Amino acid sequence: MRPRVGSPAAAVGLPAVLVLAGCSIGEVRRTPPERTVPSVEAAVPTDAPGDVEVRPMRVPVPAYYDAPHIAFDNADHGYALFAGCTRSPAGDPVPCPPLLFVTFDGGESWQRRDHPAPYVAEHSMQVGYGSLVLSAGTDWYRSLDGGASFTRSTSPEGWMPPEFASVDGPYQVCCQPEPEAQVVEVTEHGRTPLAQQPAIPVVQTVGHLGGKLTVAGLRDGRLHVGYGVLMARLDDRGVAETGWQWQTDAITIAEPEEIRRVVVRVAPSGERWLIAERVPGEFPLVWRVNGTQLEQLPVVSPPANVVSVLPSDDSRLLVTTRDGVGAIGSDGRYEPIDWPARGASLTRLRDGTVLASRSEGGVMLGPAQLSAAGWVQVSWAPS
Repeated sequence: MRPRVGSPAAAVGLPAVLVLAGCSIGEVRRTPPERTVPSVEAAVPTDAPGDVEVRPMRVPVPAYYDAPHIAFDNADHGYALFAGCTRSPAGDPVPCPPLLFVTFDGGESWQRRDHPAPYVAEHSMQVGYGSLVLSAGTDWYRSLDGGASFTRSTSPEGWMPPEFASVDGPYQVCCQPEPEAQVVEVTEHGRTPLAQQPAIPVVQTVGHLGGKLTVAGLRDGRLHVGYGVLMARLDDRGVAETGWQWQTDAITIAEPEEIRRVVVRVAPSGERWLIAERVPGEFPLVWRVNGTQLEQLPVVSPPANVVSVLPSDDSRLLVTTRDGVGAIGSDGRYEPIDWPARGASLTRLRDGTVLASRSEGGVMLGPAQLSAAGWVQVSWAPS
């Protein structure tokens, strides 16, 4: 299950992502965001070209609040949670009660929503797949109607309740303390292991698009991959049923001790990639899936200070660094491109929109068919 993360000073966590979510093993405590490459700790530049449409978030929030955590579910629908203050206003029952806002027009306007637990010190927010999930102490709250109403559940251990897990996508890897992690299907009622599991020794990440799954795991220096297709057939009684049919592959990894995490990424076109993250800032190992085989991308002179990588729809790999943005084609060559996402971590929302997030707050929304034009910057403008 997914842990609650957060503190009185800040709401943390990037939004869950539909197409490229690389879900890690459920019970292991992890800290979002799910980035392809962890960002470097040094501050990154935040200037952007002048053709970016800026949508300042003008809401009635006291100036002593810290910048909000802003998360989007698609290009139009997003949330902002103010959950930290630089100083405490005298007389408040808590250091600063959380303030929740919702937008239905891509950040052009915002509406206030009542937070379901304003007098609890610890808060976090996750957004994805039509769900808004808030944690407040040991309680969890989910809204499916834009924050107008919430369903409450309690988790004394701090784990997200399984009935709220759909915020992380319909297929996930779960769960310790089971002997082995499994691929599970997630619905509004919780998690159900697939009846047909991939025949690989370890499962650590899953990606999906439509009726196809790609799973992977690293063990004893070998990267194991399973490719699943949802098939329909007739059972012995002539009744139609569906099940997962799997094919597998495995390759040997050089210096596997350097690998921090393996993540499946799936582009909207259906092209599948495996990303093996190494130390923060270092370019990862990358494979493209060709049928049921892995083809390593030979990167020529990889860039330094890498923040994130994201598959595009044209068989390129988009790369953000502290110094700029570029793309790597099938020849493995890195070419700079003039996009306003320098230093940002890129993820893709469920409608294909690209979300560019920075640790200091604010987000940019990029078009599904990525280009230098069409970017929108959404950030808080204290009054």
